[in-house]
Amino acid sequence: MYKTISLGTLIGKTVLWYEEVDSTNNVAAKLLTEGCEDGTVVTTDFQTKGRGQQTKGWESEPKKNLMFTVIFKPTFLKVEDQFLLSKVVSLGVVDFLAIHGLAAKIKWPNDIYIGDKKITGILIEHNVMGNTISDSIAGIGININQAAFLSDAPNPTSVRIESEKELNIEQSLKEVLGCIEKRYIALSTGYVKDIEDCYFDKLYRLNKLYPYERNGVIFKAKIVGIKNTGELILEDESGKQQHYAFKEVNFSGIY
Repeated sequence: MYKTISLGTLIGKTVLWYEEVDSTNNVAAKLLTEGCEDGTVVTTDFQTKGRGQQTKGWESEPKKNLMFTVIFKPTFLKVEDQFLLSKVVSLGVVDFLAIHGLAAKIKWPNDIYIGDKKITGILIEHNVMGNTISDSIAGIGININQAAFLSDAPNPTSVRIESEKELNIEQSLKEVLGCIEKRYIALSTGYVKDIEDCYFDKLYRLNKLYPYERNGVIFKAKIVGIKNTGELILEDESGKQQHYAFKEVNFSGIY
């Protein structure tokens, strides 16, 4: 069962709100095969098989948080520029949290942190046609009103925990979709450098030495850049720079 509402002019013009699904990304993928507009959103009160990065689950108490997927059709994006969409979505969430007084950072590639605690997970999947992106689905989980977490996730937090206030879920969805829409329109109209600069400025652990882990070896390095294709550029204590694709390096002590 679902209801259809409208919460925006582009992103969220059509929102399908389900009582329960296995995964909003799964529902969105099916919608793509049936035909839907750019900016269609699937959300739910509860999902039974929510996914995070690296097949990890996503804990969410029913009706307490935001769990939604945005369908994009960014045909203006070349395949090699697909990471720009991840930047847009990440910055949209950061902008939303700022509305509520929370200074968030982006843990590369697109987890959102308050301090050293994770408040948002994002999972983006792309479909390619030729040398452009035909469509993308961005699954987003934002902890809003959950006050306690029971899973073994090491560092979750929520808006309620950080700000001691409870938000209206529908209004919160409208706000975050509006923030993502502004960034998406900026991308589609050519404000690429602004997006890249904002993303880099909001990176977690930026420009200071921190421990990282690769293949079981821990080393200290600092973030000095992000390649257009999304690879993280780290500089170690000797000044040597190395590029890392997602999953090739881990933030030591952080998940």
